[in-house]
Amino acid sequence: MLARDWRRWLSSVSVKLALWLIASMAFVFSLLGYQTLQLHKRDLERMTIMSADRTSDVIKRGLRYSMLQNHRDEIYHTLLTIGAQPGIHKIRIFDKEGRISFSTDAREMNTFVDKRAEACYACHAQEQPLVRLERPDRVRVYVGDRGERILGLINPIENEPGCYTASCHAHSPTQSVLGVLDVTLSLAPVDAAIAEGQRQLFRLFLGSILFVALVVVAVTVVMIHVPIKHLKKGTKRVAAGDLDYKIPLTSRDELGELAASFNEMTEELKRAHEEVTSWARTLEERVAEKTAELRRTHEQMIHAERMASIGKLAAIVAHEINNPLSGILTTAKLLLKKMGDHGPSAEELPSVRQYLELI
Repeated sequence: MLARDWRRWLSSVSVKLALWLIASMAFVFSLLGYQTLQLHKRDLERMTIMSADRTSDVIKRGLRYSMLQNHRDEIYHTLLTIGAQPGIHKIRIFDKEGRISFSTDAREMNTFVDKRAEACYACHAQEQPLVRLERPDRVRVYVGDRGERILGLINPIENEPGCYTASCHAHSPTQSVLGVLDVTLSLAPVDAAIAEGQRQLFRLFLGSILFVALVVVAVTVVMIHVPIKHLKKGTKRVAAGDLDYKIPLTSRDELGELAASFNEMTEELKRAHEEVTSWARTLEERVAEKTAELRRTHEQMIHAERMASIGKLAAIVAHEINNPLSGILTTAKLLLKKMGDHGPSAEELPSVRQYLELI
């Protein structure tokens, strides 16, 4: 019983339309939400890259004087001070050979990096290292030891006249790049902002879907379910013989026009039913009249048959009576003839007596 009701409920036009609309809106909202989230993520990462680029330039310019004066302690402490700022994961300076000259992580000092690693691969992917890279090629994103995403940006330290002309430096004027400043920033705040954006977007998505679902259900019930229910009720009432029932007209759309057409059809059916009833009543009256006429005709025929029978009987009786009367009349005439004008003679009296006795 429950399964049948459930299937009948799902087969309803209004339910199908509501489900399709809700599913379509959910798909559209999901697509828009995904695109919005991707744009938000891209914007945050672009802003982080710009921040890392500015931070790298500020660090490089802030260390320029100390590098020219070869004040290694100042360089190291400046890197430690800047590296202690929130959001900065690590700052390193390594030369062209890959030796880490300075790092906020003391364990990496004077060690060599793998030139095939993510920080060096952009320049050393070819046999001849590149001198200059565009900013998108200087950025990398990887996962750190703690499982958080790290954004790294390399900033080449280019050779300039102040470097190779200083008495304390031994750089060749033909050397284009002296080293690389590698700044890595933690993307944990960005990921947290993205996660919060996802949660807010998900809540907004659920709220929007719920609101749209309520609106769709309300509109579907008012504009489709109720008119169809009225039409269904009207068909049942008319099928039961109630031709006076009228479907309430609540709208002027196609369903409203259908309801108006149904009312017109019911009115025509009522008019036709009244005409048929009138014709049936007239036919009954005419049949009654014809029946009465036939009854009267039958009675007349019976009366005529009775009269004919009586006439026949009278003729038979008259015939039976006429036969002896004819004999009597003949005998009487014969007696009158024999008696003549003077009466019977003595000789004729016996025969006259005989005729009289016969009569």
